[in-house]
Amino acid sequence: MKVKTVDPLSDKRWDEYIYNHPYGTIFHTSVWARTIIESYGYLSRYYIIEDEAGQIRAAMPLYLVKSRLTGNRLVCLPFSDHCFPLVDNGIDIALLINSIKKEIKEGIASYLELKGWQNGINVDRFDLVKRDYNLLYIINLGSSIDEFKKKLHHSVKRGIHQAEQRNVTVRMSYDETDLNQFYKLHVKTRKKLGVLPQPYHFFKVLFRHIIAQNLGFISLAESEGKVIAGVIFLTYKDTIYYKFNASDERYLQKRPNHLITWKSIQYAYANNYQYFDYGRCTLEEEGLRVYKSRWGAMEINLPYYYYPEVKGFTIVPESSLRYRTMNFISHVMPDSVFKMAGSLLYKHLA
Repeated sequence: MKVKTVDPLSDKRWDEYIYNHPYGTIFHTSVWARTIIESYGYLSRYYIIEDEAGQIRAAMPLYLVKSRLTGNRLVCLPFSDHCFPLVDNGIDIALLINSIKKEIKEGIASYLELKGWQNGINVDRFDLVKRDYNLLYIINLGSSIDEFKKKLHHSVKRGIHQAEQRNVTVRMSYDETDLNQFYKLHVKTRKKLGVLPQPYHFFKVLFRHIIAQNLGFISLAESEGKVIAGVIFLTYKDTIYYKFNASDERYLQKRPNHLITWKSIQYAYANNYQYFDYGRCTLEEEGLRVYKSRWGAMEINLPYYYYPEVKGFTIVPESSLRYRTMNFISHVMPDSVFKMAGSLLYKHLA
């Protein structure tokens, strides 16, 4: 057996392998690869092991992110909450990890970052450094929607009712003209949070390769003729992913995000999805953790793994001077400069 790299955009085996693998997600697919490559120009390094028939038997998709600001690293995968190596046994993962370690020692990158790990395969023997900082929230949609609603926390039910009583409406969109509405809210939300916005070009590419291919949609909450909140959802196999959200803080008392989530769950039940991926939270985001748990989401530990050591801007704690300085600068920037900074700098974060 030999480890080699393939191009997910041209290798016809890739998407079939991802679709059939139990841990294959939207982030493993070639459409996500195309979105990342066209948006940020990263070099893909999709490592595979072939069987004797020439079929893929194990894979680890990575991108080489080169940055003078945040260091050169191999990431699995940029801008995904989680993306596990796709392996079925310890022998295959050892071959993949050892090949990547060799390339790091040869100087192709300074470190490796893996966003999660498959259950059932012992990670301890690979000299990876574990960082427990993220939690993943998954809602199992196994029961009927009526049973699901009965189990919701009373505060969630109240929020849905308040949104309906306050004349909030939600519509699903596959129209690119609504992307601009979402992006305006995205910039406002990121500025409020003090973090850089994704460039608009990224969302345009995502729309073309994912939403326009029926692998996602935009959900917009409206009131008094205005878009007051929005979420970009991705869909793949049996899962609907709550990926990018934004809202106008002036209208949060109308509970638009409650209604968006509820309508998307109704859509998931109507279209036979089994899981609602509510995304990740950090350990520090206590309020958001409670909110997602009240929707019945399972809280799953999502450690990231590094080699040879934990590095990168994404591990900078929110309490640090470096993080707080970036947060302050983001708040005081004019909007035009803020968006430009996102376009110039976001690719360094990965």
